[in-house]
Amino acid sequence: LVKCPSATFFMTVTGDSMAPVYEEGGVLIYCRVTHEGVPTEAIGRICVCEDTEGRAWVKQVKHGSEAGLFNLLSINPTGDNLHNRALRWAAPVRMYLPPDMVKRVAT
Repeated sequence: LVKCPSATFFMTVTGDSMAPVYEEGGVLIYCRVTHEGVPTEAIGRICVCEDTEGRAWVKQVKHGSEAGLFNLLSINPTGDNLHNRALRWAAPVRMYLPPDMVKRVAT
């Protein structure tokens, strides 16, 4: 499975901006090494990230036009790209489970 140096998190995919790679209803597994900041290993990779307004995104993270800003890119050509966003943190996706491999359990 996924070995993380710190906490492991799970996130359900909503929307289609990362289709066909990540489908709505699938589950992403990621590790948060730090609680704040964007580590260098996140640049150029598909990450789960949070912007400074508290919104979570699954996007490819690239450097923005200024230090401390990032471009968040969709895989789906019809998806929205976000430019020059300040991020609280970003964590590369470590594993993906498609919707047909996920069983929801009522809590």
